[in-house]
Amino acid sequence: MIKQKVREKFLEAYKLNVSWEDANDDQVLFGPDSPYGLDSMDVLMFINLIKKEFDLDIGAVNTDTFKTINSIVAFIEKQKGMQLSK
Repeated sequence: MIKQKVREKFLEAYKLNVSWEDANDDQVLFGPDSPYGLDSMDVLMFINLIKKEFDLDIGAVNTDTFKTINSIVAFIEKQKGMQLSK
């Protein structure tokens, strides 16, 4: 559920005409290794979008956390787990 939502938000945010069957969840989304041509400003925009979508408390975050779909999902799950235990 979280993974699907992150994928949809990513495609929606950058208006990419990409089929997820053609990509994998470990593909680099931002930076020089990204096949999408997205840079550091794009990752900051996406962090803000994810923060709002999942109601996360994100302070200073390492942008490497948002490198792949899998790393984003792991971060969200960790944040949600921390919020539940408070």
